[in-house]
Amino acid sequence: MAKRQFFGIKYPFTSEGSQHFYLDANESMRDKVRSEVLHVVFTPKGQRVRMPEFGTDLIKHIFTPNDDTSWEAIRTEVSESVSRWVPNVKLNNIQVVKNDNDEHEVFVRIDYGVLDGNKVTNDSVAVQI
Repeated sequence: MAKRQFFGIKYPFTSEGSQHFYLDANESMRDKVRSEVLHVVFTPKGQRVRMPEFGTDLIKHIFTPNDDTSWEAIRTEVSESVSRWVPNVKLNNIQVVKNDNDEHEVFVRIDYGVLDGNKVTNDSVAVQI
């Protein structure tokens, strides 16, 4: 019987997988990096014990104007945090756009490459703020 390899705990945390683990695990390096990117983006700075700089301060942008200045601050925040805390990722592009149906809503799309030896696999994740 072949052994299956897992790559860390899946984020967001679930326990519904077929592995019957207490928490689901990532089944590929691509999934692991996606989980790490989401974990960094959605964790407010100061919330992680003994790592007060882990995460982002995106919560500060909830009541800022929905304009280019705020979007650039969001881009910078995401770029610096992901580059610092996710070691095997190469950021390609970060897009911040306003929702056409709701002027108060912003979407952030992070395009990145997963570095696995000499191979780079491109992926992206979109989050709503």
